[in-house]
Amino acid sequence: MQKFRNNVIWTTVLTVLAGICLGLLSLYFAAAGSGAMCRFYLKDPLLPALNVLPFALFALLLFGLTGRAWLAFLLDGVVCLVYSWAAYWKWLGRSEPLYADDVAAIREAVQIGGRGYITVTWQIAASLLLVVLGTLALAWLGRLSRRGRAATTGAALLLCVLGYFGVYRSSTLYDRFAVAPGRSAWSANDQFQSRGGIYPFLHSIRAAVPKAPDGYDKREAEALLAEYEDDDIPEDKKVHVVMTMLEAFCDFSDLTDAITENDPYADYHALQAESYTGQLFTNIFAGGTINTERCALTGFSKLPNFRRPSWSYARYFADQGYTCTGAHPGNEGFYSRSSVNRNLGLDDYWFAENHFSALCDGIAMDDVLFSEIAARTEAQIAEGDWVFSFNVTYQNHGPYFDDHLTGETEYVPKTGLSDSDYYIVNNYLSGVADTGARMRALCETFRDSEEPVVLVFFADHKPWLGENSVTYAALGIDLAAPGETGAAATYLTDYLIWANDAAKARLGKKFRGEGPTVSPCFLMNVLFEQCGWDGPAYQKLTDDVMAQTPIVSTHDWYGEFGSLSVFDALDEQAQKRITQMQYVQYYLARDALR
Repeated sequence: MQKFRNNVIWTTVLTVLAGICLGLLSLYFAAAGSGAMCRFYLKDPLLPALNVLPFALFALLLFGLTGRAWLAFLLDGVVCLVYSWAAYWKWLGRSEPLYADDVAAIREAVQIGGRGYITVTWQIAASLLLVVLGTLALAWLGRLSRRGRAATTGAALLLCVLGYFGVYRSSTLYDRFAVAPGRSAWSANDQFQSRGGIYPFLHSIRAAVPKAPDGYDKREAEALLAEYEDDDIPEDKKVHVVMTMLEAFCDFSDLTDAITENDPYADYHALQAESYTGQLFTNIFAGGTINTERCALTGFSKLPNFRRPSWSYARYFADQGYTCTGAHPGNEGFYSRSSVNRNLGLDDYWFAENHFSALCDGIAMDDVLFSEIAARTEAQIAEGDWVFSFNVTYQNHGPYFDDHLTGETEYVPKTGLSDSDYYIVNNYLSGVADTGARMRALCETFRDSEEPVVLVFFADHKPWLGENSVTYAALGIDLAAPGETGAAATYLTDYLIWANDAAKARLGKKFRGEGPTVSPCFLMNVLFEQCGWDGPAYQKLTDDVMAQTPIVSTHDWYGEFGSLSVFDALDEQAQKRITQMQYVQYYLARDALR
């Protein structure tokens, strides 16, 4: 027994097998409790292998570093559980996987836990118990010699490097895996979960590390931008601009016939009738708010990490003499908004910590937020400032309660729906109805003002409606429909540009009608066109891109809605313009302000 205990080969094999068990445990949590997803993982043996291998190699590496099987397994187990639980809770709370650039994901998971999604289920308790028992079971094995530790560490490191660069970064291998049945091929989140947990997480590391576009040259980017001139906003054409991004706001009127009891969109539709309206083809579904937020604010189609000062439209407005402010009732640490907003030129920004926590318990809803936006804007106007305000709501953020109604109005009848679907959709629509009323009230605040005011409302993404989007299916909305039908159900949201009479008269514009379907990075182009402003050089460059390719998606879909294609299917001129735009936006984000 003693000889068996000190057998190096046997001890190494047991340690690797223990790491494989951890990988299988993590894969179980990646399915977020879905038996169908677990069965899908097992259909292609390569998929579970790719999700298990990292934990097996990490166990081997730790075995070489520590020389003890039990300690290697314990450390590997801690990493496995922390990752798996955070990913599991994030999926339950937001229907969004844990990406490599989610530096605040664990903090968000903890805060989402206040809504009941951080719960110690029997699966959580069992996984912890298994790690404890595995550690005890391996404690009787012997230690590696110094020479054995060096050899094992070297071999493990070599395998890790070869595995990561040769396998886990490969897009060809990643793209060979299909999306699970019932999931949308248009959804990056569904694509991620269909590939497991740690495998797509490791694959996403490449996207998390800032990388210049292929062929980027700083001098070439400067020269491209120099082909256009910055134009000031004429003094007699200045208006106050208040932009508000609406969390998970979606008009389901054209997607389902299930809303039959009351109209949650009465105020919103009334506002649309007197505004310039269109749709955004967003890059995200049911999560990832900052993508739409920062694409709109910067005009960038691909976002850097904004860890250094970057050009943005806020900086352009500031150069035009505008006071640039904004508000979001959430925590300043979410998505590093406090530091990123400063780097984008929004220095005086209200969050829960420096404003809203004094006004209410918890996160401020739209009744408080819209009232504060109006009051602050009026105060700044009274001081003689031109105002650019960029705000982000929190109301309508999922998850929505699935066991009781939070309002008194029923919008979708119970017939044909499960209890959870009934509660989820009616609670969501209750929040949406209130948001529509708040939007309309904000417009009424400035309707008769002598000061010219333009209000812009737009939604960041479609809402989360139940784990694995089951409520969408219950409403008859097929997110997995082929072609652009599924894309529309998954990614299209609305924008609305409203102007008071003073702004219409000052700009000589009606601000009525139907606008184009564009990517969020072109929203400012639409606004500037409506205002009749020539704008900054970057906006002019992107005008040329938008004229031919109004959708430039981070998923590498391009074109006009109704004729989307991949990059290689575009004509040479369109490809060239998009590439040049990406050069210039990288320059503006990374090099222009250095």
